[in-house]
Amino acid sequence: MKRLILLLSLFGCLLAPGAAHAQARPAKTPGTLIVADQYFREGVFDKALIEYQKAFEETYDPAIYYNIAQCLHRMEHWQKAILYYELFISKNHASPLISHVQGHIAECARKLLEAQKLQEAHTRVPPGTRKVAVVSEPVGAEVYVDAFTGSPVGTTPLMLELDTTPHLIVLRKAGYKDFSQLVDVGVPGMTLLRFVLEDVNRRPAVASVPASAPGIPGGALPGDEPPAVVRPQLTGQWWFWTGLATTSVLTLSGIMTGLRTLDLKSQYDDTGDVSYKDRGERYRAWTDLLIGGALVAGITTGIGAMLFYRASSGASSSPTNAGLSVLPACGPGACGLTLRFSF
Repeated sequence: MKRLILLLSLFGCLLAPGAAHAQARPAKTPGTLIVADQYFREGVFDKALIEYQKAFEETYDPAIYYNIAQCLHRMEHWQKAILYYELFISKNHASPLISHVQGHIAECARKLLEAQKLQEAHTRVPPGTRKVAVVSEPVGAEVYVDAFTGSPVGTTPLMLELDTTPHLIVLRKAGYKDFSQLVDVGVPGMTLLRFVLEDVNRRPAVASVPASAPGIPGGALPGDEPPAVVRPQLTGQWWFWTGLATTSVLTLSGIMTGLRTLDLKSQYDDTGDVSYKDRGERYRAWTDLLIGGALVAGITTGIGAMLFYRASSGASSSPTNAGLSVLPACGPGACGLTLRFSF
């Protein structure tokens, strides 16, 4: 008996250090799935999603697809939730949750369709219609669509939504002519229609005629007037400006050489240097030549202008004695040419 008690005592001494060591070890840290489940129960779905994704990367357990899909479902990420639900079904064919998961997929698909319809209603016009902006100058014109009478759809500026078929747009405003135009709004995007209305008081000028024109009973009609004759203008003729420019250049040059001639003459009178006299003679010759050329150019341009006006006025069609003749003439000191005009 004593021997049995001694053996049990020795066995207890051997087990005591191990038990003490087991009690001294710290408690094991909860796993990633436990943390994720805790977040999910608390409703913190974004943090639960992160923890579930970490758990999947650690174990690659396809059953975690269901937990990830549940988080996305609660966060209203319908499309991603459907993806992870389908991944769960594809990797867990024998799971008893498949029918339950299919119900979740149907619910997410319905929610996704409702969200898409709501977004389209707020961001886009209904299919088959286009936005049409109608503006006019001046503003305030009544707008009719596919009608000439009845109630207007509004006044400009106006935004309309029309289907993608051709439409007749009619604009009316007091004091302005009615405007109508067939427009096509089938192009994508917004169509801008800008119209300029014509004032009814703005009429083209009509030449006045006597109340009783000779030979026409009751006076002349507006369509009986002879067509207006468009007469050419002198300022539109190249030769006129060429002659004017030539005359101006020769005149200025003659004035400058004449001034130089006077300056050289003054220097000759003061100094008696013959070189000043020779240079002055040359400048005087140039002055005479330039002034003479200016006179010829000016007279020629003037004659051309008179003949141009006479031709444009139609006077040449009537029998007159008008004419131009160039005749030689001699005087006591020299001979030259004489221009003779008849009007």
